[in-house]
Amino acid sequence: MPEKRYTIKQLADELGVTKPGVRKLMTANFRKQYTETVGNRILINSAGAKVIRKHFRNNGDNVFPETKTETNSNKQKQAETVSDSDKNAVVSAQEETVKLLKEELKAKNDQLANMQKLMDQNQQLLLNTQAENKTLLALTHKNDDEPVKEAEYKETDQAPQHPKHKSASQAKSDQDIINKLNKKKKWWKWW
Repeated sequence: MPEKRYTIKQLADELGVTKPGVRKLMTANFRKQYTETVGNRILINSAGAKVIRKHFRNNGDNVFPETKTETNSNKQKQAETVSDSDKNAVVSAQEETVKLLKEELKAKNDQLANMQKLMDQNQQLLLNTQAENKTLLALTHKNDDEPVKEAEYKETDQAPQHPKHKSASQAKSDQDIINKLNKKKKWWKWW
């Protein structure tokens, strides 16, 4: 009965190792004892296959320590690369967030400046309105020669006096003010 022979690939697949791993065990003495060449193939007899199997089963963890360290260092390099790219992604995200926050802060500062400007304008309008009210009060004052005093001018929401209680001169001056105000044309009358 012919002896069973194995190719390097068959043994490597069976043991779960690479072909170069099996080749490293095949020294010159091993080749003389356990192998024969048919064409361009190296065939290992069953005794040589047992030796190779025994080696890999006994030294499963220490098959090729330098290969494992290279693999571990490659994995570490990949992890570092992934870690670096993650760090870069985080840093770029933080930079974008800072940029966005700066833009929002600038917009808020612009809004505050605009609000301050509007408040100043409102104050000016209020002062102008008060001056106009003072002028109107002076027109309605009984004695035109006498200036209006600050104490006489008060902004109140009192209801106007009933027309029956007004004097004739007061009613006439009120009518004059109303006529002056009505002389201003409304915007729709300009057409």
